[in-house]
Amino acid sequence: MVRTILTWRILGENLVGTCHVPTPGRAGGLSGAPSVGILLLNAGSAPRSGNSDLSVHIGDRLALRGFPVFRFDLSGLGDSSGPIPTDVDAYWSEVQSGRNDETTVALIERIRIEFGVARVVVGGLCAAALPTLRAVRRAGPAMAGLILLEPSFRLDLRDAPGRGQAAAGIGPFARIAARLRRTSSALGLRGESRIARMTRPLRALLGGLERRFEPLLPRDANVLLIARWQESFVREVRSLVMVAAGERTDRYVTRILETMPARAPGVVSCVRVPGTNHLFTSGAARDVVLAALERWVMDGFGRNDESAAVIARGGTE
Repeated sequence: MVRTILTWRILGENLVGTCHVPTPGRAGGLSGAPSVGILLLNAGSAPRSGNSDLSVHIGDRLALRGFPVFRFDLSGLGDSSGPIPTDVDAYWSEVQSGRNDETTVALIERIRIEFGVARVVVGGLCAAALPTLRAVRRAGPAMAGLILLEPSFRLDLRDAPGRGQAAAGIGPFARIAARLRRTSSALGLRGESRIARMTRPLRALLGGLERRFEPLLPRDANVLLIARWQESFVREVRSLVMVAAGERTDRYVTRILETMPARAPGVVSCVRVPGTNHLFTSGAARDVVLAALERWVMDGFGRNDESAAVIARGGTE
């Protein structure tokens, strides 16, 4: 396995990336499986190496298994040209508004053309979830799968459009549920008091109404992005979600999945990494992430040696 530097002109900017080139003869995939590449996007405004070089280690591990892995700096980040974000908050707001969407779709298509892969698995850490999920519809069959590492499904509530979307989507139901909770508490219907035991039928009625109006999603959830993820289920695009166990994203993802309708078996794999943080920089997170990613990619997108040999030569035959 070797790494090569790529500089591609994409949407008027020079995007710099690293390709982890698979070694011919080392591909461990299934014979006759379609050729698949992996595209890792920037984790927020961090350079393409990722926090603690996690993306680099992912690239090396998967390339050793026969998959070409691409890490590109998006416009204005790392080594790529383009307008540089003024600060993290401004960048996040721009990403919410679609800053990296067109570029992601263009990179998927360029990888397919330049390296002869039929489909691309796309993803990354945190904010990488936004352009990844928004690319599902436009990329169509070219989108092989989604790697969502600590995906951010939250809106920035300081942003006025975000507040409007959240309120329009679930705010009224939350207010109704809160009023029902206050009513049942004021009447002494909660807990195991004497009044509560005597009024179980009324308590059951109010509890049922409360559950009905309880918001299905967190108040600051990015409803539109979640809808895009649900669309990927309909298209049977496989997702690997990895979260820090017990932390905020874990709770978000769990709640989101509980609201989703029935989906095809295996379309979503969720791995909870114990004893770590949002960036997977503490504990044994790196080893857990690498092992789970390798297993998921091999199970779903096993490749053959012939495809690896073509990519090692840098293009199609």
